[in-house]
Amino acid sequence: MCRMVLSRMAVSSLVSSGCSCFSDDAPDDMILGRCFTSIGVPITHSPLFHQAQPDDYLGTRINPQHSISFHKHWNIDPVAVYRNWFQDSHLRDEL
Repeated sequence: MCRMVLSRMAVSSLVSSGCSCFSDDAPDDMILGRCFTSIGVPITHSPLFHQAQPDDYLGTRINPQHSISFHKHWNIDPVAVYRNWFQDSHLRDEL
């Protein structure tokens, strides 16, 4: 599963470009990358979109980061993750 952050202008450009997926199971990140490249929208990769649950990472890997994102919430409570990692003061104190 990939995570993307898109600006309103990038989405507007994409929609008006006519670019589309060739099938329902096409790799969305690759198709969007191809489409954005073809219309001149720059793409930036960020390692800050973590593709696992918080407990899958060492605290020393996560705590120093100013931007954090977690996924795979099907076996955990996303509200508890929010309270622990984003609402509690231990991260706010570091920012």
